[in-house]
Amino acid sequence: MFSHSKFQNSSIFALIFMMFFGINSAYASTSNVFVSPSWLKKNLSEVTVIDMSDKTNFQKFHIPGALWVNYNWLIKPQNGLAVSGGENYMADVLSQLGINNTDHIVIYDDMGGLNASRLYWELSKLNHKKLSLLDGGIVSWVLAGNKVTQTPPKRPNRTLYKVPAKSLTNKLTADKIETIAAIKDPQTILIDTRSKAEYEGNPKEKRSGHIPSALWFEWSMSVNTKDGFKQYSDDELMNSLRAKSISNLEQPIILYCNTAHRASRVFTMLKSLGFKDVRLYDASIQEYSIDKTLPLKRGAQP
Repeated sequence: MFSHSKFQNSSIFALIFMMFFGINSAYASTSNVFVSPSWLKKNLSEVTVIDMSDKTNFQKFHIPGALWVNYNWLIKPQNGLAVSGGENYMADVLSQLGINNTDHIVIYDDMGGLNASRLYWELSKLNHKKLSLLDGGIVSWVLAGNKVTQTPPKRPNRTLYKVPAKSLTNKLTADKIETIAAIKDPQTILIDTRSKAEYEGNPKEKRSGHIPSALWFEWSMSVNTKDGFKQYSDDELMNSLRAKSISNLEQPIILYCNTAHRASRVFTMLKSLGFKDVRLYDASIQEYSIDKTLPLKRGAQP
């Protein structure tokens, strides 16, 4: 599993810094993926808010009424791989959280959407209709001067979240076979969302580097740490993507990292920009690298 302690420490520092020095920035996103702090404040009593921050940070302060969800609750190890538990598993988790299919869910964290995006993907697979991310998470909420609390939320009553007759699991998920096929398919873009060092590989390791033909776009490139940990503007992100020859909103895209954790953040970024065909390779490199017959490429070139 990817360790994000360094980024997390920087996010906490940035939050404290901006709280004391009053750095302010306006909400600019107009996508249907993100909502602003002002929108959430206005609609707080009408939505179900989920906090996927570090538990210690949640206990220190969180949005009033927010339910805390552990990232690990979204994962169900299978054959030694950290992957999605699947539709029925997630429906059970949501039922235990007291969530109904008709609820409008707003998810946030203290990591620029890193953890929250994974739950967004899981709920998208269940075709949950009313679903949003809080742009900038708890950082943007605090910077906007909104109230936080240490009071734990009321324990929810169990519900019966129903798996839809038509889920989007297959539409939003790629497996190993499909990922391998994408290597030689010019119509499908592979994107590696890990760090540059991971992408380029280590010659001292027997199996390192990226899947051949994969482009590099690190997940953190979507998060503006100097602007309340909000997502960069649409124009800025599209310019970054065009620099890597990614501009066709209809072109199929498969995202991966080590466990699809970081890749999920790029998933929400691309969906917010209007990309239509985006899938996560759920098992990602943790599965791909086990098969020694499959190639891994070192260096900065796809």
